[in-house]
Amino acid sequence: MKRIIQVLCSFFVAVTCHAAASGMPGVPNIPLKPGLSYGGFFKNHQPVKIVFAVGQPGPQTKESLINGALVIKYLRAHGYKYKIHYVFYSRAVAIADSFSQKYSSWAPLLRALHKEGVTFSVCHNAMVIFHVKSADVYPFMKVIPAGILSVAEYEMRGYSPIFNPNTETE
Repeated sequence: MKRIIQVLCSFFVAVTCHAAASGMPGVPNIPLKPGLSYGGFFKNHQPVKIVFAVGQPGPQTKESLINGALVIKYLRAHGYKYKIHYVFYSRAVAIADSFSQKYSSWAPLLRALHKEGVTFSVCHNAMVIFHVKSADVYPFMKVIPAGILSVAEYEMRGYSPIFNPNTETE
């Protein structure tokens, strides 16, 4: 019994350290529960492709960024490949402004996600409407003509869309 407890403690420490080592600031260290899985579904459907459509900055957007990090943690722990993309449109283009005082605390997580292979695009239409300059957008983010069309493009390429609608309040 003592040996089983030691093994389980070692596993918990290893998983928790892996999460911390992944460099995802602000992401909770949720241990992966042994035996909890999707029955091999993602093993047979790789890469896992997800596009997050983000139209409004605020708590739900922060949750979307954390969810992306947790998805990466799960998939990587199982050796699965992934492609994750975020499309910032409407008011969410404020997140892409690297000089934004309001959303500057999100920069470390955005950079960490980028280092993990996550890609980002920013709607030019919304940038014009909300006065975000191309020169101020993070260098790892791509400015595209229209955010909604980008979401449609990714969906047509086989990505599963996750929407953060333009309806929440801060």
